[in-house]
Amino acid sequence: MRHELPPGPRAPRALQTAMWIVRPGAFFDWCRKRHGETFTLRLPGADAFVLVTAPADLKRVFTAPADVLHAGESNDLLRPVLGPRSILLLDEADHLRQRRLLLPPFHGERMHTYATVMRDVTEDALDRMPIGRSFSLHRELSAITLEVILRTVFGIDDDARRRPLAALLVELLEVTAAPIRMVPAFWRIDLFELLPRSRAARLKREIDATLYAEIARARRRPADASRTDVLSMMLAARDEEGRAMTDGEIRDELVTLLLAGHETTATALAWTVERTASEPRVLERIDRELVEVVGDGPLEPGHVAKLEYLDAVTKEALRARPVVPIIGRMVKKPFELGGYVLPPGVAILVHIVGTHTRADLYPEPEAFRPERFLGKKPDPYEWIPFGGGSRRCLGMAFALYEMKVVFATLRLRARFALDRPSPLDVARRGVTLAPEGGLTVRLERRMPRRSMAARANAA
Repeated sequence: MRHELPPGPRAPRALQTAMWIVRPGAFFDWCRKRHGETFTLRLPGADAFVLVTAPADLKRVFTAPADVLHAGESNDLLRPVLGPRSILLLDEADHLRQRRLLLPPFHGERMHTYATVMRDVTEDALDRMPIGRSFSLHRELSAITLEVILRTVFGIDDDARRRPLAALLVELLEVTAAPIRMVPAFWRIDLFELLPRSRAARLKREIDATLYAEIARARRRPADASRTDVLSMMLAARDEEGRAMTDGEIRDELVTLLLAGHETTATALAWTVERTASEPRVLERIDRELVEVVGDGPLEPGHVAKLEYLDAVTKEALRARPVVPIIGRMVKKPFELGGYVLPPGVAILVHIVGTHTRADLYPEPEAFRPERFLGKKPDPYEWIPFGGGSRRCLGMAFALYEMKVVFATLRLRARFALDRPSPLDVARRGVTLAPEGGLTVRLERRMPRRSMAARANAA
């Protein structure tokens, strides 16, 4: 068994870093063709980075003991924004405790509680979209998913409290989304501390003040077991020793949900619209299913589980255009992988895009075929848009459910035309991959709300 690292490019570390930030897809393809499916990169943040895409390697990574591979440590570049107590940055016992505390609000059965909010927020946004004029659908989808998060996480129905926080979060995302912003993060430089007077640092302080005020407000509320917002459940959660989460822990988890939870889902929805726009047979089948399941009435929670083809469409969109391109693990103890023994200090990068485009797993990977997932449960080591193992994203059920509710609601009432034909280029937006140009569309037709007659009859 060889103990050296897999082969990789010999270019200087700075040049490899620049290529990884600016042209990640092209750089990965070049490395894979030249060095094989497993190769080594030299980037800041670790002694070396070993990229893997094979399901057998993924299984070893995802099932490795928590003290052998650290996932939280590999996400440390997110610390300046999310905070040190975010579940994405924790490892071993700390991560397990936090995951258990956060699991109840995101259990699959709770999605019915949030369905009406998701539908109504989408309906309201659709009513505001201009007809016949180009606009960024990605931006609108981001506004939808952010409002859903604010209502389901905080239970805030008061516009006077919700809108200022939403505006601050959107501005912070725009400030931090540029790829150049990743450069200092690679070297673990906290620009918020280095430049305390910067626009980004000011926004972060304002957001923190607002979040701590909401936490204090929630703590003052009388105990109410009927509340379904995530913040209330966070405050009520206790670990095995009876300890509650601190304000600092709750703040970091709220930022993680607000920033990571809404933007990734909005981007996944944008890709779903983009992927299906040039697939009339797919759209026709979605429409037939909506007619059969929903009929003339509004989309209700009970309908969502019956939209089997739409479920396959969302999974295929996440395969074809995963929002997060990689998952990291930091080697803490010698780890055998693919015939190599990786020493501590090396990082493993599971390349999601590379796995999802393997022709041995997905024949003709560039073709959009929802049938790949129709009536099938995705293999957890072949379909990995939410990661895998004990570190799989807690919000997976929430995100998949929201994607179906929002897409179905839009499709029931609206018809969009892309300004530029699919396929659109992939653009890096912070740590995510989004449609280049923000997915500009024209709303060609908008039907009346299907729920109007039902609500009038009920009244």
